Amino acid sequence: MSYLSLYRKYRPQRFEDVIGQEPVVRTLQNALQRGRVAHAYMFSGPRGTGKTSLARLLAKGLNCAQGPTAEPCNICSNCQRISDGFAMDVIEIDGASNRGIDEIRDLRENVRFAPTEGGYKVYIIDEVHMLTTDAFNALLKTLEEPPTRVVFVLATTEPHKVPETIASRCQCFEFRNFTTEQLITRLKQVVEAEQLDVASGALHLIGRHAAGGMRDALALLDQAVSFQTGRIEESHIAELLGVVPEEQLCQLLNYIAGQKRPDAITLIHQMIGNGADPTQLGKDCISFLRELMLARVGKPEASLITAQSWAERWPDLASLELENILVLIDLLARAVADMRWMSPVWLPLEMAVVRSTEDGWNKNTQLGGSREKSPGERELVERLQRLETAIRELQASGGHPDSPLSLEKAETHEAIEANRPAATASQGADIAGMSEPPSTDRRREFELLLSRWSEVSEALRQERQAPVEAFLREATPRGLDEEGRILLAFERAKEFHKASLEQPKNKEVLERILAPLMGRAVEVVCCFEDEIPSTAPSISTGTEVMGAVPRQEAPPDSEANSVLVHQEQDVASGTHGHAKSQGELGEDAGTGNPALKAALEIFGGTVVKVKDDSGEGSEHQ
Repeated sequence: MSYLSLYRKYRPQRFEDVIGQEPVVRTLQNALQRGRVAHAYMFSGPRGTGKTSLARLLAKGLNCAQGPTAEPCNICSNCQRISDGFAMDVIEIDGASNRGIDEIRDLRENVRFAPTEGGYKVYIIDEVHMLTTDAFNALLKTLEEPPTRVVFVLATTEPHKVPETIASRCQCFEFRNFTTEQLITRLKQVVEAEQLDVASGALHLIGRHAAGGMRDALALLDQAVSFQTGRIEESHIAELLGVVPEEQLCQLLNYIAGQKRPDAITLIHQMIGNGADPTQLGKDCISFLRELMLARVGKPEASLITAQSWAERWPDLASLELENILVLIDLLARAVADMRWMSPVWLPLEMAVVRSTEDGWNKNTQLGGSREKSPGERELVERLQRLETAIRELQASGGHPDSPLSLEKAETHEAIEANRPAATASQGADIAGMSEPPSTDRRREFELLLSRWSEVSEALRQERQAPVEAFLREATPRGLDEEGRILLAFERAKEFHKASLEQPKNKEVLERILAPLMGRAVEVVCCFEDEIPSTAPSISTGTEVMGAVPRQEAPPDSEANSVLVHQEQDVASGTHGHAKSQGELGEDAGTGNPALKAALEIFGGTVVKVKDDSGEGSEHQ
């Protein structure tokens, strides 16, 4: 007989052998014992977590000679044939290679036949999310009402790709990744059963790099047994995986903690010269520092950290403060992310070492990699603090909310609203929700959006979404509707860009980028410029917005001119924005607006008048 891999040899044969999935095991055992087995189950979770193994155990429990039973005997012919994979009543289907409607039609024809050996026919469809839409539709009715003594078990690593119509017809179970401790425990059992000589450090390294998958852990152990004859040490596993042993990681981090920059960089070059991957080296350092961080807060995660000799061997690392651990994790995380764009690839790792040791931990290196403020920045902060103090003093003396500034803004806004012509029904028929004047909150949101619009392009470039950025450059943000949706306008000649941006994948990317800028989930609506009613909110900021297309100005009496541009009009006289002289304007600003006066005195500013480009002689400040 050919060699049997460890992960196949030590596949759980009884429910009691399953670890890490206690809720699923308990539910299935109770269902078998009480005769409440459902007609369909869906097992979802990461790879190597026991989905197929539990499906076979369920089939054993149903078809065991003593069954249905909560614990198969593994002695009867039915149990043995299921274990060997030869049972005629247990049909395993690979959804990736049998994903078409023809295969599902064959299944529907064969499902009608009664079991031949046991009491139940069990269909195990692995990677079920790979089935086509037509195949799913063909399976619906059979899955909902299968013949008597037929059970379906659907296994998938991507449950979100399974249609809800399928999932709703199944009892769904979520499988969890194994913890490092659970993996190490199982590895020790296998090592003992196979009479292997493996160091505890090697098992710990295998458990860490298995990423929560039992199959991956056993496969790594199997590979290590073939790689090394005799005792398997941690160094052998590190060489096999192409990673750095924890002892060298500790040495590197000890150099960094002890402010020994040349030694740290020299050791990095030595590791890379020996074949270590710089990206993996950074990740391993982060993983170890995480364990050290958890040990600092009272939850030890690694046997190496809790060893008695550890602090004696690495005194600088052992004395590292929690705040500095967080700083170093942040620097290394940034370095790992930057390795994709820099050459040589280990340059960000060297930069992280230099930054972590430059002038000490607490002088210029702070959490998040920030630095001390420059003299100019400190002066600006002081000015802002003085302005805040002046405003608070005004408020304390009765300047809020009845200050002249607040009253002037309120009166001006009321006057503009009173003189605004009513919108016609036909003007707002094209774009739903944009015919009514936007609320103050929506105006503020749109104002915030325009102020941070350049960040959208930068975020798209960082995520390498060049096509989306190109499409967005042809759009102009025109407002927010009552539902908070962002309105993007295109010229008729840019129909291709509009259609491309409306594609679900591109729209999803843009909405995901806009969400943190707006502080909420957003929805983008694309339309043509001529579809926007004259009453639709728009913004005139005087500055060019990223990607904005030149557009026609709204009429002087349009609502568009009153969204965010607050015009100073002489309402009492009934004039349409006759300008005051500069002297009169400055005097009013200095005497009528105490808060504005304080800001001008602190920052050294002046009040100017701006003539409207419409040619009607109106002026604004």
